[in-house]
Amino acid sequence: MAPFWDNGAVRGARVRCPGCTRFNPPGVRCPSCACGPVAPEHYGAARMLLHAGVDRFALTGRLEVLEPGLSRQLEAQYAAQWAAALRVVEEARRCEPFLTLGGFAEEAEDRWADALPWSQPPASRDATPEEDDSLESLYQRSQDPSVRQLTALAAVNRGQPSRELYSAAQGALYTDGLARLEAALALTRWRIWFVASSGRPQRELIARHARDVFETRPEHAARAAVAWVRATGQAPEVDLLLALRAGLRAQDEDIAFECALVLGDELGLLAAVGSDDEDRAALAARTLASMGAASLLAVLRETRSAVLAREVMRRWPAPAPWEVVDALLTLSPGFDGGLIEALSQWAPQTPFMRLSPEVRERWRQWAHDSLGTWPAARVLKMLEWVRDGDEAPDDASARAFQRAAARALSSASSAERAELLQSRVLVDFLVHGDVEELALVHTWARDAVCAAPLLELLVSMPGRLRREHAVPGRCARLLMAAWERPSRSSILAPLNKAVRSWSGISGREELIDAVWLRFQRHPVERAELLAAFEPWRQELWERQLAAEPDAIATFETWWRVDSQRRLPELVSFLVENAPAEALPARLPFVWAAAEARVDAWPRSTSHAVFLAAAPLAGGLRSGHDALVPGAERFLAWFPGFEARVLAASSPEAESSYHRDLLEDLRVEVRLMREALERRAQEAESQRQAELLKRVEESRRRDRERQQELARREAEAAALEAARARAEQEAHQARLADALERLGPRPVQLRRFDASPQVELLPIDVEVIFPGATMASVLDYSRTLKALSGAGDWMELLAANGLSMTTWSTEARAWGEAMIRRPELGLRFSQLFHAPWS
Repeated sequence: MAPFWDNGAVRGARVRCPGCTRFNPPGVRCPSCACGPVAPEHYGAARMLLHAGVDRFALTGRLEVLEPGLSRQLEAQYAAQWAAALRVVEEARRCEPFLTLGGFAEEAEDRWADALPWSQPPASRDATPEEDDSLESLYQRSQDPSVRQLTALAAVNRGQPSRELYSAAQGALYTDGLARLEAALALTRWRIWFVASSGRPQRELIARHARDVFETRPEHAARAAVAWVRATGQAPEVDLLLALRAGLRAQDEDIAFECALVLGDELGLLAAVGSDDEDRAALAARTLASMGAASLLAVLRETRSAVLAREVMRRWPAPAPWEVVDALLTLSPGFDGGLIEALSQWAPQTPFMRLSPEVRERWRQWAHDSLGTWPAARVLKMLEWVRDGDEAPDDASARAFQRAAARALSSASSAERAELLQSRVLVDFLVHGDVEELALVHTWARDAVCAAPLLELLVSMPGRLRREHAVPGRCARLLMAAWERPSRSSILAPLNKAVRSWSGISGREELIDAVWLRFQRHPVERAELLAAFEPWRQELWERQLAAEPDAIATFETWWRVDSQRRLPELVSFLVENAPAEALPARLPFVWAAAEARVDAWPRSTSHAVFLAAAPLAGGLRSGHDALVPGAERFLAWFPGFEARVLAASSPEAESSYHRDLLEDLRVEVRLMREALERRAQEAESQRQAELLKRVEESRRRDRERQQELARREAEAAALEAARARAEQEAHQARLADALERLGPRPVQLRRFDASPQVELLPIDVEVIFPGATMASVLDYSRTLKALSGAGDWMELLAANGLSMTTWSTEARAWGEAMIRRPELGLRFSQLFHAPWS
């Protein structure tokens, strides 16, 4: 029979009831389940009998009649199971020193006492080496879920839980017993609460369990109040507030610190700032900083702690007052470089122009005294903070930060400069700078590491700047600062590459204007300017044309400094659209340029000469005499030029010119000679033609004399006809007088009033001869229609108010009118041939 103390039946002076496993005084019936009293040494056998189905009310009598051997067997079986349960209880006891509440071993013992022998304790895993006695190892090797939860809670209390242990501790909130209460306290400890997160259901459980602890465990009231406040986020109730205030005076530093955190007690937090625990001191500093506690600044000035300074910058309510800024800036020179990043991140949290004037002045003093020693990248970030925003900073502050940036950049390494050239803030620094920045640009442009990115930045700067940030003319001054001597040759290639890369950006007109002004004012630099800014050559050329109306002066300026491959283009500009009268003055400059360039650039020069010779030959063929002397001089000059082209070797730069065009030039020469020969032949032909012209002129004069004689004869005949008509009219008048004296005639004269059977048009009644009898084409047609019928003309004319003289005059006038206006003749024909009624 196993000793009774190995079966868990006795605890102090009390004995466990085998029916309900509750502890009662020895020798009495259990008041809970009415099971009879059982001696401790028979407790194991009694539990085995209950498991076998014996009624608890008959258990005492059944034990009394039990065979001793069977009793020992049953006790041994239960003792073996209890030994396994004791291993679990021992694991729970190992966790108790790291738990806030007590009684976890007893709770585990009671749980297994109630479960045995119905449930078997979990078997242990392979034994872990004794030296590995950590909570994590216990968690891994334990098979009991409750022990694993206690292990997780202990690890959380120590503030070093893994993700798995923390998750297991959260799961303890949903269990029964002490573990859920312990979980509410453990998960709200300051080391855990501020680095982990809990969902709303978990916070509700924590608040409920914390309230249970507060009401049932007065010795842990302060910690339970802390858990309730953190879980609910509400102001503590009166009883909880009293417990928290009492906790401020607790001997346990951890409890006092927890209560100070929850209450925001400045004295308690200040005491924690000096703690040896760095995490506790940092949290206390963060809390005081977020509270804006002025007492923290005194500690900062005294301790000169970089950690404390960072916490102040991270947590102090914005905008920080002058005292905070002054404390941080006063201590910043004494800290190592690690504080630079924190300070440069803290300052931009509040726009510079929203700071009070005294705070801005303090920043200005600090920038003047200390900022220039910082790394250039951080200084530029501070400068960006000062200039950022819609409101412009005062000039004094901006200049202080600008000068600090200039000092920092002047001492920066080449690699730092090259990296900074990719940032937008450096553009702002250069745009708003002065002479110092121009000197920096000149120096950097000669640095092989940062020359290329700097030149790309300068060329692209007008397109990158926002319009409201642009300073008129500043981009051009920066580019020209990089251009200045000495050592200009080292920047020509990277500058040309940069211009090619960014030649299409907007806003480049400012830079082109600066290059053009330099081109005008410094003739010795023109060749280098055209080589470096070759992609802008067309824009510079257009400015040249606008500034210089004389084509010869422009040609003389450019061919001496432009690339040799551009000579054909310049010659084309000079002669292509020039009038023939201007060619004699322009072509000698082309031949002079060709003389100077042919040996070095034979093919392109030959092309240029061809472009000039072609209009010369064309002008000759078109008959411009003024070109003859120039053509004769060219023909005399060309053989020597041709020999020099054939003798010279073409450089690699002329690879785009596949041939020298000498054959084409020979054709032009031949055409010129033929034109000159034709002109000689034409001169002889013109002399012969002049002689013929004189003969023809003599003949023409004879013909004119004959025509004049014929005209005079015709005029005489006309006068004779007029005289005859006058006589006839007089005869008619005499006849009329005679008829009148004879009396009335048998036939009454009547006016012809017929009308054509066609639709009349406005032209029919248009008055052509005002005051005449036949004023319109209708009147003229009606009169002729009447005369075309039978009857005496004289009578018809008289009936219509006409005489032979007026008829003749008006008829002749209508004939001339129809010649001037063919439409009258056409309409007269239509009316005359139409039916009349």
